[in-house]
Amino acid sequence: MSSKSHNNLNVDDIERELENSDTEFENYDSDSDPEYLMSDGESDSNDEEVVAHGDPVIDFLEEDWSNTVLNLRRVDFTGKSAGLLHEIVIEDSTNILKPIDVFFSIIDNDILLLMCNETNRYAHQRLNSGPVRRSSRMSRWKDVDIDEMKKFLGVLMFSGVVVFPTYESYWKKDNNNIARDNTDRLYKIEPLMDMIFQKTQNLYTPGDTLVVDESMIAFRGRLLFRQYNPSKSHKYGIKMYKLCTPEGFTWASSIYCGTGPTLGTLDKPGTVVVNLADSLLDEGRLIITDNFYTSVPLAEYLYGRKTDLCGTLRKNRKWLPVDVKDKKLKKGQVIARQKEFITILKWHDKRDVLILSTCHGDQFQNTGKTDRKGNTITKPKMILDYNNTKQGIDVSDQLSSYYNPQRKSLVWYKKVAMELLFGITVVNSMIIFNKQVNKKLTLLSFTESLSRSILCTEVTDKSESVNIQKNISMHFLEQFDRQNGKMQRKRCHGCYSSLREDGQLSAEEAGKKAKKVNTHCKVCGHAYCLICYNKIH
Repeated sequence: MSSKSHNNLNVDDIERELENSDTEFENYDSDSDPEYLMSDGESDSNDEEVVAHGDPVIDFLEEDWSNTVLNLRRVDFTGKSAGLLHEIVIEDSTNILKPIDVFFSIIDNDILLLMCNETNRYAHQRLNSGPVRRSSRMSRWKDVDIDEMKKFLGVLMFSGVVVFPTYESYWKKDNNNIARDNTDRLYKIEPLMDMIFQKTQNLYTPGDTLVVDESMIAFRGRLLFRQYNPSKSHKYGIKMYKLCTPEGFTWASSIYCGTGPTLGTLDKPGTVVVNLADSLLDEGRLIITDNFYTSVPLAEYLYGRKTDLCGTLRKNRKWLPVDVKDKKLKKGQVIARQKEFITILKWHDKRDVLILSTCHGDQFQNTGKTDRKGNTITKPKMILDYNNTKQGIDVSDQLSSYYNPQRKSLVWYKKVAMELLFGITVVNSMIIFNKQVNKKLTLLSFTESLSRSILCTEVTDKSESVNIQKNISMHFLEQFDRQNGKMQRKRCHGCYSSLREDGQLSAEEAGKKAKKVNTHCKVCGHAYCLICYNKIH
């Protein structure tokens, strides 16, 4: 701005200053500004915020939308049917497929070698950073090999089934050296993530329907791209976009890190959809999205790539027919408009539902249910198809949350690695395994069998399996329930009994010297420290 006083500016001076200010901000891009950093509350990925589209090549005029809605058909599917792309190698001589065969067809020796190399690199960095005390565990360090890494994964996996208070409890009986890349926020985890999904995609191909949505990896530490989403069960965390099949198989994934270019006329959510499904386009598939991703430009782009789109819409998106957006509907009423291959439909049930599809018209379909008066319930086919396939991400997240060995950590990429290895990969392996065998396994049975196979502790005797399961389910060391928000602590029964057996201490003295703990066994009804619990059980 000129140093001339504002009070002395004439009309010509004001116009000149305005022109200069417009030029100054024409090329400004907040994504390229190193001082523009997103906070938890400032993210274009929040479900309640609408991201503006770029200007499309073709304008969508109101008169282009037709009142005559035709029944559209799916693009012909020319891809491979869902299934394995090659046979899974069975390691033992029984020629019977086991969970461990499926898991290690994805987490193969290439990925295990990467994990070993980075672990050893980090250990040597620590050893070379300064003197190591004789009592330190690092003084006994030996490089990790693939077999040892497999055992480590097996113990971590089993820790999701049998839960002890700390990680160290699983081992008791009585930052790597990569150069920092400031331009890539995911450089710590990207090699592992890329290799896992490369192996997954080389092994299995999805069918003709895909689902795109996001999930959260719980994390409350300090992180530039940490997200806050009040609608998720984990409100703070790392946002992961997923491309799944309706049964919950995760075929591709990416992590939101706050930056990234957009594709052509698409916005950022639309670009995410295209990037995840890029190698599966041009084969007649159907992609299901929610209102964060669905837009008219995305439908245009995907249809040009021989791919259909069906998803809910936000009514303040651009290029939607005004009469559909503004129409007031009563329960059961519907209004629809169509432009070439795009149908926009609004239906009122308990509230308005706005949805877009490139493969549906406005036809209704019987749900097979009746209301209280005995009348048949019908809904738009577009909405029924959306509801029947949209659950893929939810199924994947739900299965991943069971028996997951995730623990609190201040290191964000450890949380992501645990989710990739013991969440996504284990669930994917179980889905593939159950498709190949007649007798399907639950996630618990699959996880137990997999971890026992890795640790070479397979149970061969049926009675032994029953006894182990009975022991696990009955006797268990767990923390006391809190009372009024405060942690309970009691004297260890094992320590007390040991002190009394010596005969030197009275009951009162032994009660004072016994260790105070916050863990107990419900079956025994006594408080125990970990050492005494292991001795008695």
